Amino acid sequence: MSPKYLRFFVALFFFLSACGSDKKESNEILKKEVIAIHDEVMPKMDELKKLKKDILQKSGELSADSVAMSGEIEKLNAISADLDSAFEGMFVWMREFKSTYDEMTEEEIETYLLDQKIKVQKVNDEIKTSIEAAKTELEKS
Repeated sequence: MSPKYLRFFVALFFFLSACGSDKKESNEILKKEVIAIHDEVMPKMDELKKLKKDILQKSGELSADSVAMSGEIEKLNAISADLDSAFEGMFVWMREFKSTYDEMTEEEIETYLLDQKIKVQKVNDEIKTSIEAAKTELEKS
């Protein structure tokens, strides 16, 4: 093999290696972003459960006071269901999230992490939205 071809293959090898390491670094950053989205709302899980309890208590008080408040009671029950759904959504996502990627290529890892970022952002949004709705409703009393 001539030195010209040898230099070409060595340069190609280093170029492809550099591309692979860039993809690997990019995937590590992406994984950190996914985890950061999770970590932002995970501490709010206790607040979520407390708000659900408070919403159900308010709903119970209204149902004991008057039948005329049925619309308000339905609204409180819907908020309670949203809080429950947001809570469950976090734990479903956590159970399904893979943190190791032994059998995956860097491209497959990237695709997986981008999908997980969308899913965990949805969970994050649902938690924040349901907490805000519950707080707003509880402040009305």
